[in-house]
Amino acid sequence: MARRVYYRISDRPDGCFDAIVTVEPDTVVRREGFASLAEVEEWIEGLRALMAALGAPVSQCFEDPAHAQPAEAGSSRVCPPGKVRAGR
Repeated sequence: MARRVYYRISDRPDGCFDAIVTVEPDTVVRREGFASLAEVEEWIEGLRALMAALGAPVSQCFEDPAHAQPAEAGSSRVCPPGKVRAGR
């Protein structure tokens, strides 16, 4: 069975961006230090292509479940917790 994959983009005080990706049930990978929002979005599109080849859908994760997109609303966990591993 394919695992669901969620991502979240966070902006840092220094102006850079981080991508936090959660692979259900409990793996979290953080890719830090994107110089621009366009750069992190391009990386997310590459992630989508890779995960599509594996049959794992990628959805945006929202901190507030009230803002979840319909595809995510049926999930028991909008942004599941897990172990954090820094991406390289």
